[in-house]
Amino acid sequence: MQASSPLPPLSPRTKWLIALCLCVLVMLLEFLTYHMAYRIGYDEGMLTTPPVVVQKSDEKAMQNLSRFMADVFASRESLAGILDNREERLAWIRDPELRTETAWGLTRELISRGGVVLALPAARELIDAGYAAGHYRVWAPRADAVAKALLAEHQYTSAYDYLKTAEEGYEKEGMAEPLVRTLQTMSSIDQMLNRNEQANMLLQRAVDAAAHLGPDALPVRSRLLAAQGRLARTTGRIPESREYFKKALALCPQPDKTTGDLALASISMGEAMLEAGRKDEARELFLKGLSGSENASYLLNDCLNALRGLARISTEQGNYEEALAYLYQAEGAARGVLPADHAFWAGLYDQRGWVNILRKASPEARADFLKAIANSSASPVISAQSREGLGKAWLDAGEGGKARENLEKALQLRKSHFASDLLSLGRVYYSLGLASDMAGDREGALIAYAGAVDSLLKCVEGAERRDLLVQSYLCKAYALCDGEQWKEAAEAFEAVLPMLEGEQRSENYKQLGRCYDELGMKEKADDCWKESGFPRVRMASPGRRPSVNSRSSRR
Repeated sequence: MQASSPLPPLSPRTKWLIALCLCVLVMLLEFLTYHMAYRIGYDEGMLTTPPVVVQKSDEKAMQNLSRFMADVFASRESLAGILDNREERLAWIRDPELRTETAWGLTRELISRGGVVLALPAARELIDAGYAAGHYRVWAPRADAVAKALLAEHQYTSAYDYLKTAEEGYEKEGMAEPLVRTLQTMSSIDQMLNRNEQANMLLQRAVDAAAHLGPDALPVRSRLLAAQGRLARTTGRIPESREYFKKALALCPQPDKTTGDLALASISMGEAMLEAGRKDEARELFLKGLSGSENASYLLNDCLNALRGLARISTEQGNYEEALAYLYQAEGAARGVLPADHAFWAGLYDQRGWVNILRKASPEARADFLKAIANSSASPVISAQSREGLGKAWLDAGEGGKARENLEKALQLRKSHFASDLLSLGRVYYSLGLASDMAGDREGALIAYAGAVDSLLKCVEGAERRDLLVQSYLCKAYALCDGEQWKEAAEAFEAVLPMLEGEQRSENYKQLGRCYDELGMKEKADDCWKESGFPRVRMASPGRRPSVNSRSSRR
């Protein structure tokens, strides 16, 4: 078998081509290796700052930070300057969210240093930007915080704007508890600024929002109902006010069940307790509320009501000097804060005037009632009460003419605005009768006493109603005797007889016997004298009517 022939030898040309290809390959590898090493070195050089450059950069950054911190802590004005130019001064913070948080932190720092007014432009811009981004849950509490800072400075109008912003955010996020608190604070400001209709609307919204609080709803609703009761009383809607307080007390009868703002809850429930006649519990709650509201200027309106409530309790317990002390304390707290035309002043001076009436301090009472009348143009109920009080003060001073002038104005106000309040109407008629009698106008006195009797007979039973009715009947009877109208006088004495006891009943029989004597009705006269306990005594003329200073139920 023939062996295969070996491969033919390479030609010289082929050998040179192979050698050339090897050389090109080696050169290509050398080039690629060099280029790769160059790029790696370049990249490392780009990423690694030379020590000298690092040192100079650090020095510059420290200088900028030092200047920034110096401006922050130098003064309120320098801090405000940073906020006004924050786009430039905070440009070194690359992260927009971090830059915004830093700006808010500086705003909060400025507010904490008492520069709330200087911080307002930045605060408003930041809050509006946060709301525009839909971050209500974050920025609503911050708007609330700005409002509280403004309230501490008694900047009520500006605070109200931020509270409205907070209220919008709380409502959008369904944050019921802060929403209720904000609505009630706004309502308190509205009351301070004499915007009672708006205040009532906000309270009703707060009541509706409180329904979403779950287990905490009842005590909070109770507090809100008490606030509605107070507002109704302030605007003269007394029966409606009592219904609100009654509902408030039914929802939260125990003081220790109150939740939320403890001071506000205590004061509100104190008012409900007072309306229910539970004075000791009311006093305790008022004092508790006042002690917890020392640093809460937004509760000023509630604190003033608490002080007036304490004064009312002291007055009803006969502690007139203590009542005056509370009222002067309320005056001092409101001075320079509430506007001069605020309804609080009329109510305060009216209440103080009645305390002075009970102290037998007629000059001081007249001064207070005149102040109340000057401030009561927007409050018919205070105007009526103060006119009545001024008439009573002149009556106590023996000035029948001046007393009658003011009591006639009080009566007209009562008839025009509060005709359904028959007890108060009867009381004014009775005082007008005394004033007319003192001024020598017997016919006017008889008309007034008749009006008092007619009004009081339509009232529900009560201690004050009974006392006034007895005195009105007796004064009417004595005035009729003065005019020798014996038949009508006897009818008045007969009508009041079932309401009298003891010596007063015996005296009434004497006067009745005298009337029947004058009428020639001997048998009836003898029976009356016998009932009086003095069957053989004949009085020359009926005794004068009693001088009565019935205690008023002024609030």
